[in-house]
Amino acid sequence: MKRLTMDELSLRTNGEVSKPNISKYEAGKMMPSSKVHIALAKALGMDFDYFFRPVTVHITRPADYRKKAKLSKGDEKAITEEVKDKAERYLEIEDTMGVSMKFDYDLSDIVVSNRNDVKRVVARIRQDWHLGLGPLSNIIDLLEAHGVRMIEIEAPDEFDGMCIFVGENKPVIVLNKHYTVERKRYTGLHEFGHSVMRMSDSLSQKEKEELCNYFAGEMLLSSDVLHQVFGKRINKVFLNEVGRLQTQFGISIDAIFHRLKDERILNDALYTQFYIKQNLNPRLKAWAKTSTYLGEETSYRFSRMVYRALAEGLISEEKANEILGTNEISYIDNK
Repeated sequence: MKRLTMDELSLRTNGEVSKPNISKYEAGKMMPSSKVHIALAKALGMDFDYFFRPVTVHITRPADYRKKAKLSKGDEKAITEEVKDKAERYLEIEDTMGVSMKFDYDLSDIVVSNRNDVKRVVARIRQDWHLGLGPLSNIIDLLEAHGVRMIEIEAPDEFDGMCIFVGENKPVIVLNKHYTVERKRYTGLHEFGHSVMRMSDSLSQKEKEELCNYFAGEMLLSSDVLHQVFGKRINKVFLNEVGRLQTQFGISIDAIFHRLKDERILNDALYTQFYIKQNLNPRLKAWAKTSTYLGEETSYRFSRMVYRALAEGLISEEKANEILGTNEISYIDNK
Protein backbone atom coordinates (compact mmCIF):
# COMPACT_ATOMS: atom_id res chain seq x y z
CA MET A 1 0.00 0.00 0.00
CA LYS A 2 2.86 2.38 0.70
CA ARG A 3 4.64 1.47 -2.56
CA LEU A 4 7.97 0.95 -0.75
CA THR A 5 10.81 -1.39 -1.61
CA MET A 6 12.33 -3.50 1.16
CA ASP A 7 15.39 -1.23 1.10
CA GLU A 8 13.22 1.87 1.52
CA LEU A 9 11.28 0.31 4.41
CA SER A 10 14.52 -0.68 6.15
CA LEU A 11 15.78 2.90 5.83
CA ARG A 12 12.54 4.22 7.33
CA THR A 13 13.19 2.10 10.42
CA ASN A 14 16.64 3.73 10.74
CA GLY A 15 18.21 0.32 10.29
CA GLU A 16 16.30 -1.30 13.17
CA VAL A 17 14.83 -3.79 10.70
CA SER A 18 17.10 -5.18 7.99
CA LYS A 19 16.11 -5.97 4.41
CA PRO A 20 16.83 -9.74 4.81
CA ASN A 21 14.58 -9.88 7.88
CA ILE A 22 11.79 -7.99 6.10
CA SER A 23 12.02 -10.60 3.34
CA LYS A 24 11.69 -13.38 5.91
CA TYR A 25 8.67 -11.69 7.53
CA GLU A 26 6.96 -11.37 4.14
CA ALA A 27 7.65 -15.02 3.33
CA GLY A 28 6.44 -16.19 6.74
CA LYS A 29 9.83 -17.68 7.59
CA MET A 30 10.29 -15.60 10.72
CA MET A 31 8.05 -13.66 13.13
CA PRO A 32 9.00 -10.11 14.16
CA SER A 33 9.45 -9.24 17.82
CA SER A 34 7.32 -6.61 19.56
CA LYS A 35 10.14 -4.09 19.13
CA VAL A 36 10.28 -4.78 15.40
CA HIS A 37 6.48 -4.58 15.14
CA ILE A 38 6.57 -1.12 16.70
CA ALA A 39 9.38 -0.02 14.38
CA LEU A 40 7.49 -1.27 11.32
CA ALA A 41 4.24 0.36 12.42
CA LYS A 42 5.99 3.68 12.94
CA ALA A 43 7.84 3.45 9.60
CA LEU A 44 4.66 2.61 7.71
CA GLY A 45 2.46 5.12 9.52
CA MET A 46 0.08 2.34 10.56
CA ASP A 47 -1.65 1.68 13.87
CA PHE A 48 0.11 -1.08 15.84
CA ASP A 49 -3.15 -3.07 16.04
CA TYR A 50 -3.31 -3.20 12.23
CA PHE A 51 -0.81 -6.08 12.22
CA PHE A 52 -3.07 -8.21 14.40
CA ARG A 53 -6.34 -7.71 12.56
CA PRO A 54 -7.64 -10.94 11.03
CA VAL A 55 -7.98 -10.97 7.24
CA THR A 56 -11.72 -11.15 6.63
CA VAL A 57 -12.10 -9.72 3.13
CA HIS A 58 -11.59 -11.93 0.11
CA ILE A 59 -12.26 -10.70 -3.40
CA THR A 60 -14.75 -13.13 -4.91
CA ARG A 61 -14.64 -11.74 -8.46
CA PRO A 62 -11.64 -10.34 -10.35
CA ALA A 63 -11.16 -6.61 -9.89
CA ASP A 64 -12.32 -4.48 -12.81
CA TYR A 65 -9.98 -1.52 -13.26
CA ARG A 66 -10.75 1.71 -15.03
CA LYS A 67 -7.26 2.98 -15.69
CA LYS A 68 -4.87 4.47 -18.17
CA ALA A 69 -2.13 2.30 -19.65
CA LYS A 70 0.47 4.30 -17.72
CA LEU A 71 -0.72 2.91 -14.36
CA SER A 72 2.13 0.66 -13.20
CA LYS A 73 1.72 -2.90 -11.94
CA GLY A 74 3.10 -1.73 -8.59
CA ASP A 75 0.40 0.93 -8.33
CA GLU A 76 -2.25 -1.61 -9.31
CA LYS A 77 -1.12 -3.95 -6.53
CA ALA A 78 -0.94 -1.12 -3.99
CA ILE A 79 -4.44 0.07 -4.93
CA THR A 80 -5.88 -3.46 -4.66
CA GLU A 81 -4.37 -3.92 -1.18
CA GLU A 82 -5.59 -0.51 -0.02
CA VAL A 83 -9.08 -1.29 -1.29
CA LYS A 84 -9.09 -4.66 0.53
CA ASP A 85 -8.00 -2.89 3.72
CA LYS A 86 -10.70 -0.22 3.43
CA ALA A 87 -13.36 -2.80 2.53
CA GLU A 88 -12.36 -4.80 5.60
CA ARG A 89 -12.77 -1.74 7.83
CA TYR A 90 -16.11 -0.99 6.15
CA LEU A 91 -17.49 -4.48 6.76
CA GLU A 92 -16.13 -4.49 10.31
CA ILE A 93 -18.05 -1.38 11.32
CA GLU A 94 -21.18 -2.67 9.54
CA ASP A 95 -20.93 -5.83 11.63
CA THR A 96 -20.47 -3.76 14.81
CA MET A 97 -23.54 -1.68 14.00
CA GLY A 98 -25.58 -4.65 12.74
CA VAL A 99 -26.46 -2.81 9.53
CA SER A 100 -24.88 -4.91 6.78
CA MET A 101 -26.27 -4.00 3.36
CA LYS A 102 -27.58 -6.60 0.95
CA PHE A 103 -27.25 -6.28 -2.79
CA ASP A 104 -29.90 -8.39 -4.43
CA TYR A 105 -30.90 -6.30 -7.45
CA ASP A 106 -31.19 -8.73 -10.36
CA LEU A 107 -31.35 -7.77 -14.03
CA SER A 108 -30.06 -11.07 -15.36
CA ASP A 109 -33.15 -11.52 -17.54
CA ILE A 110 -31.71 -8.83 -19.86
CA VAL A 111 -28.66 -10.08 -21.75
CA VAL A 112 -26.75 -7.00 -22.90
CA SER A 113 -25.17 -7.14 -26.34
CA ASN A 114 -25.81 -3.63 -27.73
CA ARG A 115 -26.87 -0.09 -26.80
CA ASN A 116 -30.58 -0.85 -27.08
CA ASP A 117 -30.16 -3.52 -24.42
CA VAL A 118 -28.38 -0.97 -22.21
CA LYS A 119 -31.33 1.41 -22.64
CA ARG A 120 -33.65 -1.37 -21.47
CA VAL A 121 -31.48 -1.87 -18.36
CA VAL A 122 -31.44 1.85 -17.59
CA ALA A 123 -35.20 2.15 -18.13
CA ARG A 124 -35.76 -0.74 -15.69
CA ILE A 125 -33.50 0.83 -13.04
CA ARG A 126 -35.15 4.23 -13.38
CA GLN A 127 -38.57 2.62 -13.04
CA ASP A 128 -37.67 0.30 -10.14
CA TRP A 129 -35.84 3.03 -8.24
CA HIS A 130 -38.45 5.74 -9.05
CA LEU A 131 -35.87 8.05 -10.61
CA GLY A 132 -37.77 9.58 -13.52
CA LEU A 133 -35.78 11.29 -16.28
CA GLY A 134 -34.49 14.26 -14.27
CA PRO A 135 -30.99 14.86 -12.88
CA LEU A 136 -29.64 12.38 -10.30
CA SER A 137 -28.61 14.53 -7.35
CA ASN A 138 -26.02 12.26 -5.69
CA ILE A 139 -24.76 9.07 -7.31
CA ILE A 140 -22.82 7.86 -4.26
CA ASP A 141 -25.85 8.18 -1.99
CA LEU A 142 -28.07 6.55 -4.62
CA LEU A 143 -25.84 3.50 -5.04
CA GLU A 144 -25.24 3.10 -1.30
CA ALA A 145 -28.99 3.25 -0.71
CA HIS A 146 -29.27 0.19 -2.96
CA GLY A 147 -26.59 -1.95 -1.36
CA VAL A 148 -23.40 -0.83 -3.11
CA ARG A 149 -20.50 0.18 -0.88
CA MET A 150 -18.61 3.23 -2.15
CA ILE A 151 -14.98 3.89 -1.25
CA GLU A 152 -12.74 6.81 -2.21
CA ILE A 153 -8.97 6.47 -2.18
CA GLU A 154 -5.88 8.59 -2.76
CA ALA A 155 -4.61 7.30 -6.10
CA PRO A 156 -2.50 8.38 -9.09
CA ASP A 157 -4.32 10.30 -11.84
CA GLU A 158 -3.93 7.24 -14.07
CA PHE A 159 -6.50 5.40 -11.93
CA ASP A 160 -10.20 6.17 -12.48
CA GLY A 161 -12.02 3.51 -10.52
CA MET A 162 -12.72 -0.17 -9.99
CA CYS A 163 -15.40 -2.59 -8.90
CA ILE A 164 -14.81 -5.65 -6.75
CA PHE A 165 -17.08 -8.16 -5.07
CA VAL A 166 -16.30 -9.30 -1.53
CA GLY A 167 -17.95 -11.99 0.55
CA GLU A 168 -21.33 -13.10 -0.67
CA ASN A 169 -22.08 -10.85 -3.63
CA LYS A 170 -21.18 -7.56 -1.92
CA PRO A 171 -20.18 -5.00 -4.59
CA VAL A 172 -17.62 -2.36 -3.67
CA ILE A 173 -17.02 0.54 -6.07
CA VAL A 174 -13.80 2.50 -5.68
CA LEU A 175 -13.31 6.08 -6.90
CA ASN A 176 -10.29 8.35 -7.16
CA LYS A 177 -10.74 11.00 -4.47
CA HIS A 178 -8.95 13.67 -6.53
CA TYR A 179 -11.25 13.66 -9.54
CA THR A 180 -13.94 16.22 -10.38
CA VAL A 181 -17.51 15.64 -9.26
CA GLU A 182 -18.59 14.93 -12.84
CA ARG A 183 -15.87 12.34 -13.29
CA LYS A 184 -16.72 10.60 -10.02
CA ARG A 185 -20.38 10.41 -11.01
CA TYR A 186 -19.57 8.98 -14.44
CA THR A 187 -17.01 6.51 -13.12
CA GLY A 188 -19.29 5.35 -10.30
CA LEU A 189 -22.05 4.55 -12.77
CA HIS A 190 -19.63 2.95 -15.24
CA GLU A 191 -18.49 0.55 -12.51
CA PHE A 192 -22.06 -0.03 -11.41
CA GLY A 193 -22.80 -1.02 -15.01
CA HIS A 194 -20.15 -3.73 -14.72
CA SER A 195 -21.75 -5.05 -11.54
CA VAL A 196 -25.39 -5.01 -12.60
CA MET A 197 -25.44 -5.77 -16.34
CA ARG A 198 -25.33 -9.34 -17.63
CA MET A 199 -23.04 -9.01 -20.63
CA SER A 200 -23.26 -11.34 -23.62
CA ASP A 201 -20.39 -13.84 -23.79
CA SER A 202 -19.83 -12.81 -27.41
CA LEU A 203 -18.60 -9.33 -26.41
CA SER A 204 -14.92 -8.41 -26.21
CA GLN A 205 -13.57 -6.58 -23.16
CA LYS A 206 -13.38 -3.36 -25.19
CA GLU A 207 -17.03 -3.71 -26.22
CA LYS A 208 -18.04 -4.30 -22.59
CA GLU A 209 -16.18 -1.14 -21.54
CA GLU A 210 -17.91 0.86 -24.27
CA LEU A 211 -21.34 -0.40 -23.19
CA CYS A 212 -20.57 0.49 -19.56
CA ASN A 213 -19.63 3.98 -20.75
CA TYR A 214 -22.93 4.14 -22.60
CA PHE A 215 -24.73 2.94 -19.45
CA ALA A 216 -23.14 5.73 -17.37
CA GLY A 217 -24.06 8.35 -19.96
CA GLU A 218 -27.63 7.10 -20.31
CA MET A 219 -28.09 7.06 -16.53
CA LEU A 220 -26.77 10.62 -16.13
CA LEU A 221 -28.38 12.19 -19.20
CA SER A 222 -30.93 10.02 -20.97
CA SER A 223 -31.37 9.96 -24.74
CA ASP A 224 -34.98 11.08 -24.20
CA VAL A 225 -33.79 14.28 -22.52
CA LEU A 226 -31.17 14.87 -25.21
CA HIS A 227 -33.79 14.64 -27.95
CA GLN A 228 -36.10 16.97 -26.01
CA VAL A 229 -33.34 19.56 -25.77
CA PHE A 230 -31.62 19.22 -29.17
CA GLY A 231 -34.15 17.50 -31.40
CA LYS A 232 -33.30 14.68 -33.81
CA ARG A 233 -30.36 16.28 -35.64
CA ILE A 234 -28.32 19.46 -35.28
CA ASN A 235 -25.82 21.25 -37.52
CA LYS A 236 -24.73 23.77 -34.90
CA VAL A 237 -23.97 23.40 -31.18
CA PHE A 238 -24.63 26.27 -28.78
CA LEU A 239 -22.04 25.90 -26.05
CA ASN A 240 -24.07 27.76 -23.41
CA GLU A 241 -26.81 25.13 -23.86
CA VAL A 242 -24.28 22.33 -23.36
CA GLY A 243 -22.91 24.17 -20.31
CA ARG A 244 -26.36 24.35 -18.72
CA LEU A 245 -26.78 20.59 -19.14
CA GLN A 246 -23.43 20.03 -17.41
CA THR A 247 -24.44 22.18 -14.45
CA GLN A 248 -27.91 20.64 -14.21
CA PHE A 249 -27.14 16.95 -14.80
CA GLY A 250 -23.59 16.66 -13.43
CA ILE A 251 -22.04 15.23 -16.58
CA SER A 252 -18.88 16.60 -18.20
CA ILE A 253 -18.82 18.57 -21.45
CA ASP A 254 -16.82 15.80 -23.12
CA ALA A 255 -19.38 13.20 -22.03
CA ILE A 256 -22.25 15.34 -23.34
CA PHE A 257 -20.60 15.53 -26.76
CA HIS A 258 -20.08 11.75 -26.67
CA ARG A 259 -23.78 11.35 -25.86
CA LEU A 260 -24.79 13.61 -28.77
CA LYS A 261 -22.59 11.60 -31.12
CA ASP A 262 -23.80 8.24 -29.76
CA GLU A 263 -27.43 9.27 -30.32
CA ARG A 264 -26.58 10.56 -33.81
CA ILE A 265 -27.86 13.99 -32.91
CA LEU A 266 -24.38 15.27 -33.77
CA ASN A 267 -22.60 14.02 -36.89
CA ASP A 268 -19.01 12.78 -36.83
CA ALA A 269 -17.66 15.85 -38.61
CA LEU A 270 -19.12 18.31 -36.10
CA TYR A 271 -17.99 16.13 -33.21
CA THR A 272 -14.42 16.06 -34.55
CA GLN A 273 -14.50 19.81 -35.22
CA PHE A 274 -15.26 20.52 -31.57
CA TYR A 275 -12.06 18.77 -30.46
CA ILE A 276 -9.99 20.40 -33.20
CA LYS A 277 -11.21 23.81 -32.00
CA GLN A 278 -10.37 22.87 -28.42
CA ASN A 279 -6.76 22.20 -29.38
CA LEU A 280 -6.55 25.53 -31.20
CA ASN A 281 -8.32 27.57 -28.52
CA PRO A 282 -6.96 27.29 -24.92
CA ARG A 283 -9.97 29.19 -23.51
CA LEU A 284 -12.39 26.76 -25.13
CA LYS A 285 -10.37 23.81 -23.83
CA ALA A 286 -10.28 25.26 -20.30
CA TRP A 287 -14.06 25.83 -20.42
CA ALA A 288 -14.67 22.24 -21.57
CA LYS A 289 -12.62 20.86 -18.65
CA THR A 290 -14.17 23.08 -15.96
CA SER A 291 -16.40 21.47 -13.33
CA THR A 292 -19.68 23.37 -12.89
CA TYR A 293 -21.96 20.86 -11.15
CA LEU A 294 -23.18 22.38 -7.89
CA GLY A 295 -23.67 19.14 -5.98
CA GLU A 296 -21.03 16.97 -4.33
CA GLU A 297 -20.00 13.33 -4.53
CA THR A 298 -18.38 12.14 -1.31
CA SER A 299 -19.01 8.91 0.56
CA TYR A 300 -20.02 9.58 4.18
CA ARG A 301 -21.82 6.35 5.11
CA PHE A 302 -18.67 4.64 6.41
CA SER A 303 -17.53 7.53 8.63
CA ARG A 304 -21.10 8.16 9.86
CA MET A 305 -21.32 4.54 11.05
CA VAL A 306 -18.00 4.85 12.89
CA TYR A 307 -19.02 8.07 14.66
CA ARG A 308 -22.41 6.59 15.56
CA ALA A 309 -20.77 3.45 16.99
CA LEU A 310 -18.43 5.67 19.03
CA ALA A 311 -21.32 7.82 20.29
CA GLU A 312 -23.29 4.72 21.33
CA GLY A 313 -20.30 3.26 23.16
CA LEU A 314 -20.01 0.26 20.85
CA ILE A 315 -16.35 1.03 20.13
CA SER A 316 -13.63 3.01 21.91
CA GLU A 317 -12.11 6.23 20.60
CA GLU A 318 -8.90 4.31 19.90
CA LYS A 319 -10.85 1.75 17.85
CA ALA A 320 -12.63 4.52 15.96
CA ASN A 321 -9.28 6.09 15.10
CA GLU A 322 -7.96 2.73 13.92
CA ILE A 323 -10.98 2.04 11.69
CA LEU A 324 -10.93 5.54 10.22
CA GLY A 325 -7.17 5.56 9.87
CA THR A 326 -6.87 8.86 11.73
CA ASN A 327 -6.09 10.24 15.17
CA GLU A 328 -7.98 13.48 14.84
CA ILE A 329 -11.46 12.66 16.19
CA SER A 330 -12.88 15.63 18.07
CA TYR A 331 -16.22 15.98 19.83
CA ILE A 332 -18.19 17.83 22.49
CA ASP A 333 -19.77 15.99 25.44
CA ASN A 334 -21.63 16.91 28.63
CA LYS A 335 -18.54 16.85 30.86
